[in-house]
Amino acid sequence: MKKKGFISIFFLMVFLLLTITGCGKDDVQEVNYKKGLPKEDSPAFGEFMRHELDLATDATLSYQNSTYTIMRSDKKGLRYYQYSDEELEDFYRPFLSAKKYPATKLHDLKTTEFLTKEKLIHNKLEHNLPEMTLDKKNVLKVKTKSGEKKIEFPSAKGKKVHLALTAVSKDSMLIQVDVYEKFKNGDFGDRQIYYLFLKGDFSQYRIVKEDELNATIESGKLKEYLSVFSNVTKDGSYRKLFGKYIFEKKTNKVRKIKDTDILSEDGKYVYINGAKEKETNVMADGIQQIQTVDNYLKGNDKYEAQFKIDFKQIAKEMDFNAGDARIANIHYFNKDYVVLYISYHGKTIGTAGAVNVLIDLQKSKQQPTAYLVDLGIES
Repeated sequence: MKKKGFISIFFLMVFLLLTITGCGKDDVQEVNYKKGLPKEDSPAFGEFMRHELDLATDATLSYQNSTYTIMRSDKKGLRYYQYSDEELEDFYRPFLSAKKYPATKLHDLKTTEFLTKEKLIHNKLEHNLPEMTLDKKNVLKVKTKSGEKKIEFPSAKGKKVHLALTAVSKDSMLIQVDVYEKFKNGDFGDRQIYYLFLKGDFSQYRIVKEDELNATIESGKLKEYLSVFSNVTKDGSYRKLFGKYIFEKKTNKVRKIKDTDILSEDGKYVYINGAKEKETNVMADGIQQIQTVDNYLKGNDKYEAQFKIDFKQIAKEMDFNAGDARIANIHYFNKDYVVLYISYHGKTIGTAGAVNVLIDLQKSKQQPTAYLVDLGIES
């Protein structure tokens, strides 16, 4: 009797453990497939549209009272803009409500100028934004309400220099300085990137080469400027650096996200095994897993989201006479939203069709909705 009782208790404990943790693979549910665009707008979709309209690639200097302040840097120089969530939503609303030809509508949207002259910030100093200019000798002059500072780049003499304000915090700013070799025929050669960390009151600054940035951060020499990098967690344990690098405060180390995994646009989440395989050009379908950066770097098995996707089922939903996926990759990944591009082989020859999959995790992270629509996005 004692032996039977022990066995019963053992199996009961195993059952309860599986129920509590939900760790069985059979517990992971497949997404709900829906053809077409979402019928309603949402914050996560709006952020995706910022990405598609190249607004997220500009340096977002602040987001307050539903208004973005950004800086755009190109051949025309440095320009600051402001726009609101409402203005952005009004801009892409015709695309979201389009019943036909969504790819064409999105293309039209991308080729229409959103950052008009009306959104341009003219008086930079009133908005606490620095004015930056280069003289003929490539000496940088930065001007703020606190005063102005001239900084010389010895390695930039006789070369082409391109400036970009990358980030601004309460007490510091980060300026990216691209230095190009300049040939007699007017062409530009190799580029060397420098990062200029500058205190807002101009009390101190430091110039760091791109390939020395992570080591310089770990050395502690940039400790006074780390506020320019966005917090990944509320407690400030991690900060998002450039690319797939995260600074971990506790260990004072720069950590890298694995090549097989993908870091979200905001640097707060990791899509496990989200990178496409080099041999096949196809990411794995089946169970998909997303972790917070904190859990990922701690190496535990706690997942923010778990769900299944099935490439063959997606082809069926789209009525493709398709074979296997020939290309499948993540085009966009951020909090609560993932966008895939999938292209299929034909069953005998050629291709059978392509589709974008918009996975919306806002309402459910265990069984999200996947919108199937061809937006013409191929990367």
